[in-house]
Amino acid sequence: MLSAAVCAATFSLPAFAETDAAATDAASQEARSAGEDDVLVFEPAFFADYNPQTAADMVARVPGFSISNGGGGRGLAGGLGNVLIDGRRPSSKNGVSALLSRLPSDTVERVELIRSPIPGVDMAGQDQVVNIITNRTGGWSGAWRGRAALFEGGRVVPSGEVSATRATHQTTLTLGLDLSAHADGDDQERVVRRVNFTPLTAERERSQNRFDDLTASMAYAREFDAGHALRIDARAWAWGHGFKRHGGVQTMAGAPLSSAFGSGETAATGGEATVDFDYALPGAWSLKLTALQRLTEESGEEVYDDFDPDGRFTGRLTLIDAETAGESILRLETRKAEGRTHATTLAVEGAYNFLEGAFDLFDGEDLVPINVPVSDTKVEEHRVDVSAQRIWRPHPAWTFEGVLGMEMSRLTQSGDAQKERSFAFVKPEITVSWTPNARDQLRLSAQRFVGQLSFGDFISSINVNDDTSQQGNPDLEPERTWRLQADWERRFAEEGSFTLIARHEWVEAVSGLVPLAGRFDAPGNLGDGRRWRLQADLTTPLDALGVSGGVLSGSAMVRETRVNDPVTGAERRFRGDEDWRASIDFRQDLPDAGLAWGFDYSVQGEEDFYRLDQFERITPARGDLDLFAETRRLAGLTSRVGVDLNLGRQDRTRYVFSGPRDSGGVLEIETRTVDYDGQVYFELSGVF
Repeated sequence: MLSAAVCAATFSLPAFAETDAAATDAASQEARSAGEDDVLVFEPAFFADYNPQTAADMVARVPGFSISNGGGGRGLAGGLGNVLIDGRRPSSKNGVSALLSRLPSDTVERVELIRSPIPGVDMAGQDQVVNIITNRTGGWSGAWRGRAALFEGGRVVPSGEVSATRATHQTTLTLGLDLSAHADGDDQERVVRRVNFTPLTAERERSQNRFDDLTASMAYAREFDAGHALRIDARAWAWGHGFKRHGGVQTMAGAPLSSAFGSGETAATGGEATVDFDYALPGAWSLKLTALQRLTEESGEEVYDDFDPDGRFTGRLTLIDAETAGESILRLETRKAEGRTHATTLAVEGAYNFLEGAFDLFDGEDLVPINVPVSDTKVEEHRVDVSAQRIWRPHPAWTFEGVLGMEMSRLTQSGDAQKERSFAFVKPEITVSWTPNARDQLRLSAQRFVGQLSFGDFISSINVNDDTSQQGNPDLEPERTWRLQADWERRFAEEGSFTLIARHEWVEAVSGLVPLAGRFDAPGNLGDGRRWRLQADLTTPLDALGVSGGVLSGSAMVRETRVNDPVTGAERRFRGDEDWRASIDFRQDLPDAGLAWGFDYSVQGEEDFYRLDQFERITPARGDLDLFAETRRLAGLTSRVGVDLNLGRQDRTRYVFSGPRDSGGVLEIETRTVDYDGQVYFELSGVF
């Protein structure tokens, strides 16, 4: 079932090869005969035991591969994922996971895992990509899923999705409708102590959340003669989020001091459309034009009421905010694949992004306004990105990829804060891949990339629950990183893979919170820092151990981060980066019985957070455990029952200082434990 192939110029990518299926199969067979090992091919029979309903189910079972919806970089290229469909990369910044979940499994002819840069293949800087080849047999087919979840708070919440695909020799149309919902909650206990740990007060709080999202989507692709192609991806959504919380504060002896109630509602609508057009030129050149337009609107209100021990109203705080955000991108690429040994890509991208937000804070029932700095502002970015890429394969086992890019941008802020700045960054990259055989691969890469700014950090915000504020900072810069990385991959048996990743990063303008005017915390840049990471991923079949049909996957990561604290000047960790993380996933399929069961477990280390006059450490619960069992014995449908559990409670310790952390002493210590709700669910899915 598992075979090796190489694609290069003869690979089954419609932009660079014939669209005729027979020609594609012949080219793939020729590549396999050449003995090259850059592409692993998984036929539908490989996935049969898993009873996949959608392409997403199939990709999830590809050994040693996990879907990435984008690297978090700036612009369209920086946000692309690691999945191709018929050789073409979906350009929607929504990511490919949602798109694959709407593609029925019976429309997939095969899945190809491309393990290194290959001339003519749009890797977009990814180490590996999966290419979904569809069969385009004609007619309509579809997939659906329905789910009912019972949350620990007692609410039953329905969710589900349905999609339909019509494929012909030259066109594919997919329509989808997705309803996502949850009603999770948590119970909190908070104790405030003096510096000598003498307890002062205790608080208990119950929080209940609600979230609903309805998304409609459309994906259309058409292949024209001579390698021309058109793809349109569009979606529109509306979502709402609400919460209610109530709690009370009492002395350690149990005497009530106060009580509080809070509630909030947020509503949002938005839409996104992407149009790709590929045009094949004479002489192995091709053009790709991509246009993206995205617009979102969001508004919300939160109200917090306080009461004395006798239940008398003592005060109200009201937060009202509204945001409108948009993104417009136009990208032009020209490529040339020179046989199976060389490829050149030239690209230019222009973008305009904006966020216009207003945040208002009111005191009392009469809504007396409270002045909040930088609460009504508009941020705009104009950016141009140019790049040149060269792929060279001097030998079937060796691949060299070099990229030289440069971005120029102008950032403007108006409203409460007035600021205009210009940036220019050079972004080089080089990757060397060595694939001596179908089982082993070594990759070495060095690159510089620029992080994505969060425009919300330019607007002030308040956390009522923690009684903290965060001021918008017009001087915020994007984080820049030089990364050196080595990857070793070893494949064994039919489904086994082991990957070891070692990475070191030199980070410029580390993102975090910085003090402003000695009074406020604001998103800002801490200066230069460094980060190293070691990660191991393993997927192994368990048949040799007597567990027929069992597959075990595991991942473990350790890392260290260092940067100078802007308040104390001492070295510390990056804000919010855990120092280790691990997960394990087990699944056993019993096809003769039509049954499957499994579990996944994940756990991580502590996270540190720093403010001008506070230090906070979060110790996660002892892990998250999800169990499931499913059967295909009900009219050919897949029925699944599962439970999602949080093991133990999350602990948070917060130290509040009498002044800045470098000069003030500890005033009080707050410990908080959070018990997050679990859920049980029943899910039914099928195809038509």
